[in-house]
Amino acid sequence: MAAAEESRIGKGTKISGNLHFHGTVRIEGEADGEIVGDEVVIAEGAVVSAKITAARLTIAGTVSGEIVVRQRLELMSSARLHCTINTPSLILNEGAQFDGDCRMPRDRMAA
Repeated sequence: MAAAEESRIGKGTKISGNLHFHGTVRIEGEADGEIVGDEVVIAEGAVVSAKITAARLTIAGTVSGEIVVRQRLELMSSARLHCTINTPSLILNEGAQFDGDCRMPRDRMAA
């Protein structure tokens, strides 16, 4: 059985710079700079200070900066955000904390 291709920034790893991913990336450590990917997962315990641009983004860790999501953003109960968000679809689970601005475009973004 073939698993979907996934990149991973492991726990205990700290990276900085412009990061571009195809497919899924899972961040479990610390990252700052700019993150661009198709599907980005910020795991519980991860700390990210970046501009994040993705089609789909799931956050369970701590994020500060700017977020631009083309399709769907989900904040898990352990998520802690201090940033600006631009997304057409936002799922906010009970317990998630968000401090910042959120814009949700009315017209659907082009695929």
